Amino acid sequence: MITINMNQKRLQVGVDTTVQQFLQQIDSSMNGVAVAINEQVIPRSKWKTSFLQNEDTILVIQAFQGG
Repeated sequence: MITINMNQKRLQVGVDTTVQQFLQQIDSSMNGVAVAINEQVIPRSKWKTSFLQNEDTILVIQAFQGG
């Protein structure tokens, strides 16, 4: 297990967890989501190949419509 910081919360995830797997684990919709690791935006095309590392800081932003 590794420890990451997501939206100011400390979480543990498995070693070799990709961004896409992590989003599935936290039940995040894949639509309208932006992900940054250590202040670096990760393009959706790299979610399957970008692995989380111990002590990474993850920011997950969900877009939504307002009115």
